[in-house]
Amino acid sequence: MFHPEFYRQPGGVFSHEVIADASAHAVECAPHEACGLVRDGRYVPCRNVAADPAVAFEISPVTMGKAFKVGDLEAVIHSHPDGPWWPSQADMAGQIETGLPWAILVPGEDTAEFACQWGGARPPVFHHGLHVPRAFLHGVSDCYSLVKDYYAEARGMSLAEFPRDWEWWVKPETDGGLYLDNLEAQGFEVISTAPHEYAALAKPGDAYLMSVRSKVPNHAGIYLGEGLLLEHIHGNLSHREPIARKLKHITHWLRPKAL
Repeated sequence: MFHPEFYRQPGGVFSHEVIADASAHAVECAPHEACGLVRDGRYVPCRNVAADPAVAFEISPVTMGKAFKVGDLEAVIHSHPDGPWWPSQADMAGQIETGLPWAILVPGEDTAEFACQWGGARPPVFHHGLHVPRAFLHGVSDCYSLVKDYYAEARGMSLAEFPRDWEWWVKPETDGGLYLDNLEAQGFEVISTAPHEYAALAKPGDAYLMSVRSKVPNHAGIYLGEGLLLEHIHGNLSHREPIARKLKHITHWLRPKAL
């Protein structure tokens, strides 16, 4: 019912026909990045006006403005000729700015692979009380995505999206990194930094942070209660995990201030 790689499944504005037309355009434009718009159910190729189209894409503001004005603009598609298969920080920022679903294609010699789509409908975190497993893809279906979706579904909280590149934690912009630097603005407070002492304080819906090969916390998850965590680590499907297996690696326990 819910495919683990939901972000690579055709559907909605990204129909098989749209993907096929965008794939042909991506192959034609390689090694430059191709770009186009989905308008009224059709893929409309656009000229890449970026200063260096081999590493970036830009659609003319005039073209975008006209499409928004007409009111039939449904999505944005572009290609990554040499990868990666996930959005860059600039891609994530662009998607947020447009408020539309975006997709990425990775072209080969004859066709292009549907790398991912994001910014549209997402699968539930739970279905009939059971967790719906997800495959990992940075910036689309990762640990922060799971935490964000959990709080929206279970608590009615709307957490902000943070455009981020892969391995942002190697050179965090500030001392605390993505998670610690945004705690207060996201409505969280630190309950404990002593993992073993926290067992007596834990409540379902609390969040935790870990530092995985990093000097700053770069991984997050949710405590579900009854000794179980909701976890999503790179290379694995999201899943429930006994807290005992992770407790010694946790650096911070967090709680929404409203709880």
